[in-house]
Amino acid sequence: MLPPEKATQFAQVGEELKSTILEKLDQVAQSVSERDTRRNRFLLRLVVSRVSPLFSGNKAILPRSIIEGLDSYLIKAFGPIIYEELNNEADHILWNLAVGDDRELWEAINRNPSVRRFADTIFIRILFRFDNFPAGKKIFVSIVDRTMQDRSNFTFTEDHFFAVFEAMFAHLWSEAQSEGQRIRWDFLFGDGTSSRLIEILKQGLGRWLKRKAGGNILAAGRAAAGRREDAQR
Repeated sequence: MLPPEKATQFAQVGEELKSTILEKLDQVAQSVSERDTRRNRFLLRLVVSRVSPLFSGNKAILPRSIIEGLDSYLIKAFGPIIYEELNNEADHILWNLAVGDDRELWEAINRNPSVRRFADTIFIRILFRFDNFPAGKKIFVSIVDRTMQDRSNFTFTEDHFFAVFEAMFAHLWSEAQSEGQRIRWDFLFGDGTSSRLIEILKQGLGRWLKRKAGGNILAAGRAAAGRREDAQR
């Protein structure tokens, strides 16, 4: 039989071990819960796949906290019911496309016209949040900045907003150049939808369109110069 002081010491050690084990189990449970939550955020996965070059690779301009910033925006912009509806739609897309990285994901989406229309519908519903563009931009910047400040002490500026907007929606501008696509948008979302979307895109993609126009002008100038040189030979 142990002396009283030894018994007390063993009891204290036992309690400390029990407390440590329970703490570790809580940490493991919390970690699993967080992974499960991330795994179920299909809408976020789809959206982030468009903007991932902004926070990964050599040309990254944002920290990874932009991911949580985007999720906060989507939840607050749509509310829990619509968010869950969009999340289920994104789940349907991702479930049918067993791919790895973001590039492979969009290559698979683009190969399947019906899946592409499904994905575009999700991004169009997000784009509608910018129908009043100045107000929509202000809300987006405010929510994302608050989250990123909390997560990584990073200030999300208007320049960052336009970079994110371009990454998310530039592909829709390219599609809007097709009359058939504009007709489909009007059919699916109501008359005048394509005009509304184009107007939103013009405001959000202004910088991108200027860069694109500049590139086209340079290319046209080089082609014209080449033709002049050929004519002089």
